[in-house]
Amino acid sequence: GTISDAATGLMWMKVDSGALNGGAMNWGEALQWSEKLNYAGHGDWRLPNVKELHSIVDFSRSLKTTNSAAIDPLFKPTVIKDEGGRNNYPFYWTSSTHLNLRSAGSADYIAFGEALGWMKDRRTGEYTLLDVHGAGAQRSDPKSGDNSRFPYGHGPQGDVIRINNYVLCVRGGEATLKSTGPRIEKVKKSNRSGRKAPQGESQQGRKKSGKGMNMFMSRLDKNGDGKIGKSEFDGPKNRFGRIDKNGDGFITIDEAPQGPPKKR
Repeated sequence: GTISDAATGLMWMKVDSGALNGGAMNWGEALQWSEKLNYAGHGDWRLPNVKELHSIVDFSRSLKTTNSAAIDPLFKPTVIKDEGGRNNYPFYWTSSTHLNLRSAGSADYIAFGEALGWMKDRRTGEYTLLDVHGAGAQRSDPKSGDNSRFPYGHGPQGDVIRINNYVLCVRGGEATLKSTGPRIEKVKKSNRSGRKAPQGESQQGRKKSGKGMNMFMSRLDKNGDGKIGKSEFDGPKNRFGRIDKNGDGFITIDEAPQGPPKKR
């Protein structure tokens, strides 16, 4: 019931949580389930970190090329129904938190099937479910919540949001349990762009120069990456093109309006 990797010294479960009545679960539940698991005579199983889980991705395999998950056939991953009702393979949680500029509310997973996304046709407004990132892709999901809030995914590629993902446990290695970590610095609302003010330049001076965060960016930059994509913009399409002066498909702090549109 186990597979040992001579290259890393790690021992893996041969099956995932779907075969052990655990099924799909959110991140907190995945941590608890892993730590309480007794399987194949061992009780020290845990959730792998993202580097450990990446080490068993087999990029020569995929649903489209080999009709399998992107993993050695010694493993027996659960077959699931994806958002399009087709047979697919799970996203597997890792213990690694995905930190962005706003919070630590998401965690990384690896897609061993298709890394799906809802792509919107700008002419018709229709959405198509596509494998936008490919087997073996690393992405992240909220650690908890309701996936119905994301009917057409999140981000420019409409990344599918499941929140409840599967678990493939590991044991061994050098990982140790820590209850504390490095201090996370909160970014001030007036400087969420992440730009540090040069010596002698005040926050007020940055606001006047247009280099600080403004209400336009604060309202529309939903994923906190410091830029606004077309999927985040809620104004007229032709206005996006006028604001995106360099035509790279994103509005940055240097291009963002510093106040309301002028009255005509």
